[in-house]
Amino acid sequence: MKIIAIVVTYNRLSLLKESISALLNQTHPLYKIIIVDNHSTDGTSDYLANLAKENSIFQIVTMEQNVGGSGGFSEGVKQAAYAHADWMWLMDDDTIPQEDALEQLLPYTSVDEVGFVCSKVVWIDGTPHLMNCPTVLKDQSMKTSILSSTGQPLEKTDLVSMASFVSLLVRGSIPWKLGLPYKEFFIWCDDAEYTTRISNNGYYGVLVKDSIVLHKTRVNYVSSLKTMPPAEAWKLYYGVRNESFMRRKRKGWFRFLFAQLNCFRTHAHRIKSRHLPKEDEKALLKQNNRGLWDGFTFNPQIEYLTTE
Repeated sequence: MKIIAIVVTYNRLSLLKESISALLNQTHPLYKIIIVDNHSTDGTSDYLANLAKENSIFQIVTMEQNVGGSGGFSEGVKQAAYAHADWMWLMDDDTIPQEDALEQLLPYTSVDEVGFVCSKVVWIDGTPHLMNCPTVLKDQSMKTSILSSTGQPLEKTDLVSMASFVSLLVRGSIPWKLGLPYKEFFIWCDDAEYTTRISNNGYYGVLVKDSIVLHKTRVNYVSSLKTMPPAEAWKLYYGVRNESFMRRKRKGWFRFLFAQLNCFRTHAHRIKSRHLPKEDEKALLKQNNRGLWDGFTFNPQIEYLTTE
């Protein structure tokens, strides 16, 4: 199989080096490693240029500007699709897979009903990373009939409907059938939307608990109003806006209107209940309200691939 890894990076050269080293040391070799550089300014570009000269496994895609993780993954998936990948392994530059992480995912790629396979993501202390917990299906009754042909222990898997772009293995035919992730999201929710899109089109996702990757963030937090660090308030805008767009698509305009108006009240309550310093609270409220208002008009379009 042609398995192509896709790594999106921006100004985190030391972490990128760790991620690349982990990819090169996988027990199952990769066909290609596509690295999308979001116009880094920390020496990443020179490092990657030399890397590509030394090893033909690397394909470097340098963006003309920082298009965010969403734009980077959209471009990476496009490049992997045009390279005729059988499966695409998506991750951020701060993702450090254990050496058998990919090998543990592979048995489930033989199942036609499986659209994506994801790893167990942990933080530096070994606890589950709160940002990368997949949505496990309440009804696991289909697991036996779908996964028994793999010969793997069923208790080491869960069927899931949504997962993050932190060690996500996606079937290569998906972008040809369902299009690319939304590049306009910039950051946040692109992975939730894309894996949900896959699940809603007749595919299952599988969480493989023995495939373990480290997500090496500074703190272990989930991107929610209750835990969002005020220093990263700017990210809240994109999360709220993108969630609003997804809500509008799911509910339709009439139900969306009432849900959105309710969000103005509930979101403000959640932020204020944190009893943060006034400046921090003000910054979060500002980005939240911007995101909710722009959610009424934000309307990205799915980019579909054409024959090469």
